[in-house]
Amino acid sequence: MQILWFRRDLRLTDNDIVAQAAATDEEILPCFIIDPWFYQQPDIGAMRVQFLFESLAGLDRSLRDLGSRLYLFEGNSVEVIQTLTGELLQLGYHPRLLFNRDVQVDYGRKRDNQVIEFYQQLGLNCYLGLNNFLQVDGENRQDWMDEYYADLRQPQHPKPTRINTPEIPLNLTQLTFDELRQKYNFNSQNSVLFTGGEFEAQKTLNSWLKTRYNGYHWKLSRPQMATLGGTSHLSAHLAFGTLSTRQVYQQTKARANELKENAKAQFALKSFRDRLRWRDSATQRLYYFPELASQNCYPEFDEWYSDGELEGEKLEYFQAWKQGETGFPLVDASMRQLQSMGWMNFRMRAMCANFLTVICGVSWHDGARHYMNYLVDGDIAINHWQWQAQAGVTNPLSSTFRIYNPTKNLTEKDPKFEFVRDWIPQLRDCTDEQILSGKMGELSGYTEPMLDWYEMRKINGKVVSELRKQVKKRLEKEQGIEYERAMGLSEAIGKYWGAQEQRYQQYKQVAE
Repeated sequence: MQILWFRRDLRLTDNDIVAQAAATDEEILPCFIIDPWFYQQPDIGAMRVQFLFESLAGLDRSLRDLGSRLYLFEGNSVEVIQTLTGELLQLGYHPRLLFNRDVQVDYGRKRDNQVIEFYQQLGLNCYLGLNNFLQVDGENRQDWMDEYYADLRQPQHPKPTRINTPEIPLNLTQLTFDELRQKYNFNSQNSVLFTGGEFEAQKTLNSWLKTRYNGYHWKLSRPQMATLGGTSHLSAHLAFGTLSTRQVYQQTKARANELKENAKAQFALKSFRDRLRWRDSATQRLYYFPELASQNCYPEFDEWYSDGELEGEKLEYFQAWKQGETGFPLVDASMRQLQSMGWMNFRMRAMCANFLTVICGVSWHDGARHYMNYLVDGDIAINHWQWQAQAGVTNPLSSTFRIYNPTKNLTEKDPKFEFVRDWIPQLRDCTDEQILSGKMGELSGYTEPMLDWYEMRKINGKVVSELRKQVKKRLEKEQGIEYERAMGLSEAIGKYWGAQEQRYQQYKQVAE
């Protein structure tokens, strides 16, 4: 008997553990455990829960098509696995446990180590699959990149044609999908952009590669176009594993080969593939440095960005920012979209994070939690790292750091003001000139700017800049492990944006 334990890999195609289990003639028990920890953590979002349930239902349907089904258990994951294994042993089975790595949080790593140790003590076989192409044998970034691309080019694990799952008389309580929805409603609401499940994931990928990829390299920064399909909308599927990175990479490469005479298509699809690497490198980084999910990358920032209770002006700024009532149209429209749709395009995520941390002086911890409370594609690895990056914490070896001007971004990324008018009703009757004047409140009842952006940029920007200088000075003085660590953490981002700029210049030459 093989126990197939699904977690953040809710698909049958190109799934390491599914292929391993199906390669034998043994019976298979596919399961998912509803762990109360998932609902007790502060970084939880109703639309993400709904997406998970949809994905589980889709996985169950796929399994039933193959003669199997998904067992739903509830409780502490380690205790459930121990109880399930014990019952199977009593029934005369010699269970083998298969599951893929999951490094999103420290809890998950400790849980997995406990399960592995339990199986070792019983002398039972436990197979740990390679999810997210995670490399675990060293900390050399270039080695990881080489292995990563080598894995992406490997043939996909085939989807099984049959999974033999017998009816097993278990005492361990199981949940039906109706019970799951009733018990864990969690004020769930459906996302407008995302529907969970492997079938939905492939459908979304197909529509992306058919035509929607056109202009990706510039549409991804424009919130209106990104929302209407200018980006792939695959992020939630990749986060929950209803689609693998390899599937997306290989199908995108195949499409690029079909369009090899089209320079614009080549550029758009290459830009998209690079974003896949960026996402997965964040998972790898979190594996090496799990403390980055909760701690500042450098202790010099601990006093400025602390995970403590907000008070006074900072609390007022945070509350206004969350509700989209800052008086800065692009920030407010983006924050309202987040609450309503569970999503923002990357540029708006970065701009709003930068506004809250550098301009308002609120810690990235507070903002990162708020994002995770709403994002359907919430992924701690890239979310928390990007929050530190936009707060000015990362890459201190660079002499500069980015501060987004929300008014400048409005004219560049929403030049026709379609996005802000969609999300801020008071602006629909305002002219473009009135919106740009910054005096919309007098005309429409829209919120006045809650702060002087230029003044706060000068004050708080100087604080962050001085802290970065302190880090750089210390690292250069030490010239040791910390310095190398800083180089390793910042190298990938620097290389990525450098390559993006180079490819952009190449594209401009082609377009001209």
